[in-house]
Amino acid sequence: MPKIQHKPKAEEINKDVLLAELDLHKTEFASLRQEILQLLDAERQYLYLSLVAFGAGLGLTPFIANQKAYTILLFFPLVFHVLLWEMLKSTESIGNIAIYFVKKLAPRVNNILLLLGRQGDAIDALGWEEYIHTRPLKISRLVALSFMPSRHWVPILSVGALLIVYALTIQSNNYTPSNGELSLIAVNLLLLVWAGIYNVYAARTFYSAIKLKKL
Repeated sequence: MPKIQHKPKAEEINKDVLLAELDLHKTEFASLRQEILQLLDAERQYLYLSLVAFGAGLGLTPFIANQKAYTILLFFPLVFHVLLWEMLKSTESIGNIAIYFVKKLAPRVNNILLLLGRQGDAIDALGWEEYIHTRPLKISRLVALSFMPSRHWVPILSVGALLIVYALTIQSNNYTPSNGELSLIAVNLLLLVWAGIYNVYAARTFYSAIKLKKL
């Protein structure tokens, strides 16, 4: 007689599906953690590039002064603006991953563990992410954090230093900047202000987005 295949129970099917989904979430968590490490490493590389570029800018200053090519000192800060924006984008990406951890991944994993375990048991996996990112944060502390010394300040201060070097160089050589050079100075300052506003806004949006409601 042919063997009769019994249809699995719904509970067994659900358990297998939940276990498979849990494995996928574990893989996803590890992958996103690795992405965070890569983004942090990219930020460090941008920091090193900023330091090298700043040293190169100062080293070229005497040559620029001798050649009276002062405009180069105003174009050089554009390198730091690019590096700064790349650093801010990396920070934003890390923030987005953290928001996903807290608002999507951790609640789903906890729910799966609750379904697989005994009803009523308190389960709080991946609680570190929630603990870190759901602490009360006052606006004053948020603003203070935005302006605390960090790697982002390296390209910002580099731009400011090069603008000061430009001003001292043209003053010592009795050079009057053209309208184009004044426009470049204004562009550099506007880009710095915009980057600062973006940094504060991104930090505020990040901390606002990860506030979780008590279930």
